[in-house]
Amino acid sequence: MLQADIQGEIYLSSFVRNNAAPSDAASAGEGLRGAKDPNARHRRTASRAASLAGNLQGRRRRPTSKVESGEFSLARTDGAVADAEILLASRIRAHMATGQLDVTLTDNRYTMISVRRDTECAGARVCPQYRVRLHHMFADAAPLVTQALAHYIGKDDKDASKVLGDFIDANQHRVRAESARKTSKPITQGACHDLQGIYDGLNERYFDGTIEATITWGQRCGKVQKRNSIKMGSYSIEDKSIRIHRSLDRAYVPSFFVEWIVYHEMLHQVHDAPIVNGRRQFHSKAFLEDEAAFEHYALARLWERDHLEQLLTY
Repeated sequence: MLQADIQGEIYLSSFVRNNAAPSDAASAGEGLRGAKDPNARHRRTASRAASLAGNLQGRRRRPTSKVESGEFSLARTDGAVADAEILLASRIRAHMATGQLDVTLTDNRYTMISVRRDTECAGARVCPQYRVRLHHMFADAAPLVTQALAHYIGKDDKDASKVLGDFIDANQHRVRAESARKTSKPITQGACHDLQGIYDGLNERYFDGTIEATITWGQRCGKVQKRNSIKMGSYSIEDKSIRIHRSLDRAYVPSFFVEWIVYHEMLHQVHDAPIVNGRRQFHSKAFLEDEAAFEHYALARLWERDHLEQLLTY
């Protein structure tokens, strides 16, 4: 129901760092039989990786009007991302016994790893298929990490999950920040509810005045229509701002319900959003326990259930 916005530092990963990552196939003990030069495959991989890095370095100097999309979208357009996907898939497969693997690199801010596991039957033979979406931080990962990816993808291995979690934590600086919003004066006084008054009251009652955030109503909508979903509130970590949907500024919406939504968003300044199994967990167990401490929590949830159709029509 409720969602939160979270930001990190802007960083565009070059898919391979200054030097190429070691060859996974070589580390897995797979050599080229009968090859005159046993290091030839390693050198070809390193050369290809260095070429990708060089291409991306060149793109940094290219101007773009779409700053919020960053360098990743340029690399996607120019084909460098596709090349990196093929290379990474090959490195992961070197650690897998069987199965077809399709890798897609993303610039997602919330989901670092997503795995879809299917099977395909070819006669009596069953072949597993893996469709994997990975944040581009994995493109130049070391063999230890690609091996962990293989074990996580193929076996849902818990030890591999821990390795990947540590890798993600260490590379948070490579997660794209949310596009900066245009600064405008907060609108707190609505037709029916005063957000600033609600915020100040909650800050004193529940947080001892320690929450430091701005609060505003969201943009006005156009023609009234029935929606499939609604984000009633959001919190931006980068600029410490709370935004409440205009659908709540109506006479039939009780004050205690608006208070609950504002209280929920204020809690995001108290609780971190850790990454669990490749996904950000905005609502941890501790978060939900604090949310349940809201005075009218049960009443607000009941009211939401009974009036959801009305809230969705705005």
